[in-house]
Amino acid sequence: MKTIKAITLIIVISVFNCWNCSSQNNTNVKIVMYGNSITFQGKWEEVLERTDVANRGIPGYTTGQLIWTIKNGLHDHPGSKIWFLEGGINDISLGVPVERIFENYKTTVDSLKRNHIIPVVQSTILKNNAKADNKKVSKLNRMVKSWCVKNNVEYIDLNAFLSRDGELIKELTTDGCHLQPQAYKPWGEAIKNILAKYKI
Repeated sequence: MKTIKAITLIIVISVFNCWNCSSQNNTNVKIVMYGNSITFQGKWEEVLERTDVANRGIPGYTTGQLIWTIKNGLHDHPGSKIWFLEGGINDISLGVPVERIFENYKTTVDSLKRNHIIPVVQSTILKNNAKADNKKVSKLNRMVKSWCVKNNVEYIDLNAFLSRDGELIKELTTDGCHLQPQAYKPWGEAIKNILAKYKI
C-alpha cells in the first residue's frame, strides 16, 4: 500500500513539473488568454489556429484574485505581446460591488500597459435566465466600455454575438453561465480581428 502511494505521489509530482516547465519562460507565446473558467475551457490553439497562445484561465477566480496572477503570467511568458482579459461573473455571483470590479479592470489594464503589453478588455458575458445578475453585468459592461473608449483601450463586446434579448443564448451555454464549444468560434473570430489590427 505504501509503495502504491509513493508511486502515485511521484507521478503527480512529475506531471506537475512537466506542466510547470512547459508553461514557464515560454518566449514563443505572444497571446495570453487571461480570465476565469470561461476562458479556461476554451481550446484557444484550436480556435485561433495558432500555437503561440497561452491559456491563463483560472476556474473560480474573481477579478481581484486574477490581479495576483499577473506577475506570474509575465514571468512565464516574457515574450507575450497582447493579453485578452475576461472576468467579472464570479465577482457578481459572490456579491462584489460593480464599482469594485470596475476598479479591478482598471488596475489590470494599467499593470499590463506598464509592462508594454497590449490589453484587450472583453465584456463580462451575460448569464441565461438570471435577471438580477444580468442587470449588474450590463451596468459593469457599460462602465468598462466607456472607460476603454475614453482611454483608447481595445474592447470586445462578447455579448454582441453570444447573447440575445439581454441574456446569454440558451443554445450556447451548458449551465446558464459556461459556454458550449461552438460559442468559442465567433469569439475567436473577434480576437483574430484584433490580432490582425496589430499584426500579431
